[in-house]
Amino acid sequence: MDPGQRPVAADLRVLILWFTLGVLAMHVLRELPPWYGLLPFFLAALPRWRYRRHALFLALGLGLTLFQAQRELAQRWPAERHGEVLILQGQVSSLPEQGRDPRAPQQRVWRFRFDPETAPGLPRHLRVSWYRTQEVVRAGECWRLELKLRTPHGSLNPGGFDYEGWLLREGVGGTATVRGASRCGEGSGLLALRQNLLDAINAWLPHHPAAPMVAALTLGEQSGLHDADWEVFRQTGTSHLVAISGFNIAIVAALGFFLGRWLWTLWPPLLLRLPAQKAGWIVSGLFALAYSAVAGFEAPVARAALMALFVIVAGFANRLGQPSRVLALAWFLILLLDPLAITSPGLWLSFGAVAAIFYVGGGRLARPHWLRALVMLQLMLTVVLMPLTLYFFHGLSWPAPLVNLLAVPAFALLTPLLLVAMLLAALWPAAGLPLLTWSADALQWLRLGLEAAAQWPQAWIAWSPAWPALLLALLGAVLLFAPRGLPLRPLALLCFLPLAFPPQRAPPSGFELAALDVGQGLAVVVRTAHHSLLYDAGPAFDEGFDAGDSVVVPYLLTQGIGRLDRLLLSHGDNDHAGGIAAVQRRLAIGEQFGTPGHAACVEGLRWSWDGVDFETLYPAPDSPGSDNNRSCVLRIESGGQVALLTGDIERPAEQALLERHGPRLRADLLLSPHHGSHSSSTAPFVDAVQPRLVIHPAAWRSSFGHPRPQVVARYETAGARQLVTGVEGTVRLTLPATALQPELWRRQAGHWWNAPAEP
Repeated sequence: MDPGQRPVAADLRVLILWFTLGVLAMHVLRELPPWYGLLPFFLAALPRWRYRRHALFLALGLGLTLFQAQRELAQRWPAERHGEVLILQGQVSSLPEQGRDPRAPQQRVWRFRFDPETAPGLPRHLRVSWYRTQEVVRAGECWRLELKLRTPHGSLNPGGFDYEGWLLREGVGGTATVRGASRCGEGSGLLALRQNLLDAINAWLPHHPAAPMVAALTLGEQSGLHDADWEVFRQTGTSHLVAISGFNIAIVAALGFFLGRWLWTLWPPLLLRLPAQKAGWIVSGLFALAYSAVAGFEAPVARAALMALFVIVAGFANRLGQPSRVLALAWFLILLLDPLAITSPGLWLSFGAVAAIFYVGGGRLARPHWLRALVMLQLMLTVVLMPLTLYFFHGLSWPAPLVNLLAVPAFALLTPLLLVAMLLAALWPAAGLPLLTWSADALQWLRLGLEAAAQWPQAWIAWSPAWPALLLALLGAVLLFAPRGLPLRPLALLCFLPLAFPPQRAPPSGFELAALDVGQGLAVVVRTAHHSLLYDAGPAFDEGFDAGDSVVVPYLLTQGIGRLDRLLLSHGDNDHAGGIAAVQRRLAIGEQFGTPGHAACVEGLRWSWDGVDFETLYPAPDSPGSDNNRSCVLRIESGGQVALLTGDIERPAEQALLERHGPRLRADLLLSPHHGSHSSSTAPFVDAVQPRLVIHPAAWRSSFGHPRPQVVARYETAGARQLVTGVEGTVRLTLPATALQPELWRRQAGHWWNAPAEP
């Protein structure tokens, strides 16, 4: 063979990089290719040429991801059977999350994963909600449930939370609500053990404010933590300490290592058979496995445990001399087992953190005093993880480095102490219960300290730079902490400069209107060349979906909008006002109308931005009627073209508008009144508006039947094109325009795991 044609002796880390590129490439596709579409990549790995191994690993990443993707999509509940009711028997395969229905406080609400008994055409896992029941659900139990099944479908918006992608990663093939139920068996095995431990924590720490955090740190059970708790952790950058991850498992594994090594040395004959160091590694692995089992081996825990076990095996085999190689192999093994995990933020953050620790502590940098090393490590973790944090969470916590400098050692001490206390409480209550109570008290004091830090001014900086700026910043972080003498090291700080410049997507003239997909609700962003307005912010539910947090704020930040010039709330119904609090909490806002504590949104408000005229047409200060009929109606005009935003007005308000404004209701673009309800869009109103395009802000297959068939028929008769946000995702267009050609986000940016844009 020609020496020039010999395969390159590729570093394993380079091959794993090519494998990762294959996995990533499959995830950016809009549709999955057929198997024969990968044939060229596999054929490229057959002949003997310089990059044969690279082609093989790339093809392996592509093929494995395609196989796993097709397997998951095949077990999804089909859209054509959406809403079908079946009686299924199966097991509660997670710790149930208990809540309360605000409309029926005496009733329980349960959410849990349910695994039906194997049958053709059924998903392996269902995410089940059970509303208004007196029943108590426990993990591991057998239930016979009458379920209304739904295909996975969620809101889809630029920068927003991808619910369908999350369900895919969790292996959930459908959602369901309970219509009837009967218990068919008690729980057993690991699930029952975890449920008993959770019950024991609640019994040992009755009404203790730190009990939910104790359950989170020991069992991975987070349902007891409320939105306010997670807000504190987010503001202080400590969420990773509370959710069981690589940090927690590493702490427990380290405890096992030092304890096992010490105990082994107490019996010298054992040292002749096995060095204490290796015994410590074995005990370390057992501790990591036991902790992961108690935490339920949920996907993030399993990945963290696998990574820890890989490091432990490398340590046992004396192969820790090349930590980057060990880390690359652990990454390869995790993606080999579950290539769909590559879209998980936790995976990237965990490996990024471990890589930074190896980078600092692996001898590449000089070893300073331990305190200085700790500060330097925390600083580097902050800098290295900053681009990833900005990408996944659209912001960062500036107090996080200082808070974590104190919180990390505290959690590192309390986590194993809580586990020991629980074990003692079960075996020797007289000693274990006081220790558990003291540990919980310390945890509560720590939480109070986090609450105080969360109150620091602008603790959370909402920001979402463009992805090229994030990649450049990641390179800058590596260069910044590179060994002295590296030629490019002085350029490190320059790599961070693009972060200061948000993406600029404002229209040069006219205005851009984006009707966001918030499910059954309304949120509209209007933007001119130099100003922005938010009209409503979608729904929010207690301890559940918040459109402000999950949709509106991420959208605004990814569009480079860090400050709203004006916020208009049409009226106070939850499907319009629920997300307002999150927007107010996250972003700076200029003027507000209709929100609590601010001026009412009434007829007669007028202003101009960049040649675009805004005017509120309704309600008059003395307008009678319900909240719906006092919705704020906004008219926007530019270049002779008009958009009309109508909130939830119904027949009486439509009639009043016809009487007061008549011809001025004519509009090119209309946000349909009350989501397309039969109580709105009367024939005279439709005739007066004569829209070219109607956007119905309604959920996919809305439980209210919006938009109603008779309403759709009226607009069809008027010659209007009609779109539904729940079907299309975000609907965005710029006026004035000769032809109204909106950008439909689900059609243009959806991935293969997202449901198609079909009603």
